[in-house]
Amino acid sequence: MGRARIETRIETWLLSTAPPPLNPGAGLFPLLPFLPPPLPPAAERVVLMWCFLAKAVRSRPRMTILVLALLILAGMGAGLYGYALRQWHAAEVAVKAGRAAEAQSSLKLSLFLWPRSVPVHLLAARAARLQGDFPKAEAHLNQCLKLRKDDTDAVQLEFLLMRIQLNQVDEVAPALLACVENHHPETPLILETLAQAYMHNLRYGPALGCLNLWLQEAPETAQAYYWRGWVRERLNHAEGAFQDYQRALELDPDLFPARLRVAEILLEKSNPPEALPHLERLLKQYPDRPEVLARLGQCRFLQGQPEEARRLLEAAVAKLPNDPVLLIYLAKLDLQEGRPARAEEWVRRVLRADPTDTEAQYTLIASLRGQGRHKEAKTALDQYQKDSAVLKRAYRLLQDEAESPTSDPAPLVEIGTVFIRAGQGRVGEYWLREALQRDPEYKPAHKALAEYLQSKGQRQEAAEHRRHLGQADRKAGIP
Repeated sequence: MGRARIETRIETWLLSTAPPPLNPGAGLFPLLPFLPPPLPPAAERVVLMWCFLAKAVRSRPRMTILVLALLILAGMGAGLYGYALRQWHAAEVAVKAGRAAEAQSSLKLSLFLWPRSVPVHLLAARAARLQGDFPKAEAHLNQCLKLRKDDTDAVQLEFLLMRIQLNQVDEVAPALLACVENHHPETPLILETLAQAYMHNLRYGPALGCLNLWLQEAPETAQAYYWRGWVRERLNHAEGAFQDYQRALELDPDLFPARLRVAEILLEKSNPPEALPHLERLLKQYPDRPEVLARLGQCRFLQGQPEEARRLLEAAVAKLPNDPVLLIYLAKLDLQEGRPARAEEWVRRVLRADPTDTEAQYTLIASLRGQGRHKEAKTALDQYQKDSAVLKRAYRLLQDEAESPTSDPAPLVEIGTVFIRAGQGRVGEYWLREALQRDPEYKPAHKALAEYLQSKGQRQEAAEHRRHLGQADRKAGIP
C-alpha cells in the first residue's frame, strides 16, 4: 500500500470523526502535524515482505509453508554452527589459561558436531591431560592417529607432554629440550610443562632453567614470573622472588596467588600499610577465601586492631587448622589478652608440624614465661637459639649455592639434613639427591638418605643406599 493511499484513508477518517474546523477554509491544514511521518525504507521493505508472504500463502499455502520451514531450519543450523564455533574458541582460551575443566565442558558440542576433526580431538586430549585424565587424553590422541596418519608431530608432542606428567621427566626431557632448541612453535608449552614437573619434584635448578627460557620466549607471561618467584624463594633469592611476583601482577592483576604472596611478604617485613590494599582487593574478589581472611587478620593485628584481627583469624582457622602463621597470630592475640595457656596450645600445634619454626618457638617461650614456667622457658630458649643458628647457616648455604655453585656435595647434605629435621622431608631429600649428583659415592649423602627413607617405610630404597655405604667401606679397606 503506497504512502499516498495511507494518507488519504487517514484524512477520510479524520474528517468523519473530528469536530468541524474553526476555519472551514483551512481544511485539514491544522491537523497535518498529527499525520504519521513517512515510513523508513527498512520498515517499508518489511511491510512489503509481509504483504508478499500473505499473498503467497493465499495462492500456494503448502509450498510457502515448506519453504518457510526450510528457511527456519537453515537459520537454526547457522545459529548452532555459530554457537559451536564460539564454544570451540572458548575452549582454546580456557586451555591456554589452564582452566581444563572449563575447556572440557566447552568442547562437548565440538566433539559432537565434528567427531572427525583432528584439531578438536587434539585440544580435547590436552584438556584431559591438564585435568590428569590420562586414559581419556590417550583415547583422543589415538583417534587423531586414526584420522590423520601422515601428520603426527602435534600428536607425538602431546604424548611426550603426557609422559612428563606421568613422572617420566628424565626419559622425555632430552627430546623436548631438542624441540626447544629447534624453535618448535609449541616451545612455551613445552617449557611450562617441564618447569611444572621439575617444581613438583623439587628440582629447583632445572625448573629455574626452564622458566628462564620460557620468559625469553614469552616475556609477557604472568604465570612464568609467578613460578620463577616461587622457585627463587626456595633458593633463598628473596628480593628476586618479590620482583618476579610484582611483575606477574603487572601482567595479570587478577593472578590470585601472586597478589596473596606479595601481601604475605610485605607482612613478613612488618609493612601492613603496603600490604593492606592488596588484601582489601583480594577480600573484595574472594570474600570467603580463608587465606585472605587469615592474612587480613594478621595485618589488622600489626595495625593494632586486636578485635578485628581476632574476628578474621577465628573465621579462617576452621578451614586452615594447620596454617602456622594463622596459629602463631592467634597465640599472640591470647598473649596480649592475658591467656598464655591458650597461646601455648596454638604454638604447640605449629611445632608438632615443624619443630624448627623459630617464630613459634619464640612465642612458646613467651607463653611459658607468662605461666611462670621459667625452667621450661629456658630450655625452649636454648633450642630456639640452636635452631636459629642452624637455619641461618642453611639459608646462607642455599644462597651461596644459588650465587656461586660448586661441585662440593657437603653443603647440600647439610642443607638436606636441616630440612628433614624441620619436617620438610621432600625438600631435604631433594638436596641429598642433588649431593649424589655431584658425587655418586658420597657416604654422608647415602647415610642420610638411608636413614630418612627407612623412617618413611621405603625399606628397599634405604637398603640400596646402605649397600652403597658397604661398597664404599670395602673399597676403603674398612671391615
